[in-house]
Amino acid sequence: MIEVPPASFQTTPYGEVDSVALERLRANFDTTRLLQLVGRLDACLAELGGINDMRDELLRLHAMALTVIEGVVPTVPTENVSIWEAAESVRLDLETLSSWIRIAQMTIAPLGDLVPGHER
Repeated sequence: MIEVPPASFQTTPYGEVDSVALERLRANFDTTRLLQLVGRLDACLAELGGINDMRDELLRLHAMALTVIEGVVPTVPTENVSIWEAAESVRLDLETLSSWIRIAQMTIAPLGDLVPGHER
């Protein structure tokens, strides 16, 4: 008689998943961590003034760089601001956002382990 090993995957409403990885996540993964990511993203974006403010700051830095590097007539007010201060401010904002991104990636990564063996 031929013995058939048990399936290494399970079918869920969201597709097939690796059985061992699923059991590991059921034992160790707290799904509220995903919801906490949303709250942390909201807090991060609020600290930065929102995604639109970040976009505006990048556009402002671009306009300043055009003036300083390419000699274009200034389109951004020049009082009390230096390009290096603006660049450092944008860099720090991006570091804040990238810190959240790194945490989000680590939080989400275990869900990627659900890929069944036959899909690898």
